[in-house]
Amino acid sequence: MKIIRHPQKGKLHRPVVALGTFDGVHLGHRQVLMAAVKQAQKLGAHSAAITFHPHPQEVIVPQRGLKLLTTLKEREELFCANGIDSVIVIKFTRHLQKLSYEDFVVNYLVRKLGVRWVCVGYDYAFGAGRSAGTVQLKALGQKFGFGVTVVSPVKVGGQIAKSGKIRVLLGEGKFDWAVKMLGHAYRLTGKVVRGAGRGARLGFPTANLKVDPDKLIPAQGVYYGLVGKKKCVVNIGSRPTFGVGELLVEVHIPGFHGSLRGRTLEVDLLRRLRNEKQFTDADRLIEQIKKDIVRARAM
Repeated sequence: MKIIRHPQKGKLHRPVVALGTFDGVHLGHRQVLMAAVKQAQKLGAHSAAITFHPHPQEVIVPQRGLKLLTTLKEREELFCANGIDSVIVIKFTRHLQKLSYEDFVVNYLVRKLGVRWVCVGYDYAFGAGRSAGTVQLKALGQKFGFGVTVVSPVKVGGQIAKSGKIRVLLGEGKFDWAVKMLGHAYRLTGKVVRGAGRGARLGFPTANLKVDPDKLIPAQGVYYGLVGKKKCVVNIGSRPTFGVGELLVEVHIPGFHGSLRGRTLEVDLLRRLRNEKQFTDADRLIEQIKKDIVRARAM
């Protein structure tokens, strides 16, 4: 898959693009990506996903402290998994924020990329102050000679799959619903750093993950996941049994022996097993960890 950081005309020949930020690449996003792939196949053209980095909200309203569902690299990998040929990363700046919607279309979609077709979600908004939507995009498509496909919302359990909703669900510990809306595991990527070694002393050595500070960490608790094809138990919390400390992401891979320090791990969280608990002593904690591992191995 080709990654284009600074789009210029001629890099791609009249591509079919899926346009959006696509944080999370959830089920709704995937429908937009699939529409672009299918339209490209129909036209014998190249498919591309346009995304923005940093996330527009990080520039427009930095005080909100937005946390991302996907890092840029994770997003790019998900685009590839959904059949997209290329990813076009547009740097979101104050200048871009102030562009009128027509100037954005002319400068980026028409002049730099020469798009043949654009696929967007039902609620796509663009231009200074999010002043334009799908109606204006279709009108500009007619004016400048590109087609537009607007994709309908995707509902899960009667609720529309949206990045903001998924962030809320993850923060509230409603992990299973969040994963259903995503349509894939929730990935945490990070470098293994030195820990206190308490897990090893308890008989369950863990890899302590240093995750990107912009990444949304799910609610504290114990999770089942995969590292590659290996099952794992992941504790996200502050270890209240030993006195509240900093928030840590600790990964235990049953049956694994060896050091992972310094390596970068991609941990795919699949299920939330339980809330974080405070135990009266280490022995009770050990018994609970054993139960967590049994559940994980049975999944």
